[in-house]
Amino acid sequence: MPGEITIKKVTLHQAQRQLDSLTDTVVAHQTPILITRPDHRNVVLLSEDEFTSWQETAYLWASDANRQVLDQSLHQLATGQVKTFTTAQWQDLTK
Repeated sequence: MPGEITIKKVTLHQAQRQLDSLTDTVVAHQTPILITRPDHRNVVLLSEDEFTSWQETAYLWASDANRQVLDQSLHQLATGQVKTFTTAQWQDLTK
């Protein structure tokens, strides 16, 4: 399936034994790891940067107004309705 994310899975016991190397992998590759538990109440190990990114994304999509503006911007990007500015031009616009 296009866009599908593959995620490494480890058992809770494996995670306990390999926590140091797992955290190194998560941080170095920005790849989450699924830790499976016997009771099926699994958890995901994320880097702090990845977690912050998810939080920011959830915040941006939380309100209808933000979601509509983001959807409009994505549509404009997809249909080539964009303008490119130099730094000086952008600074002039924001004065």
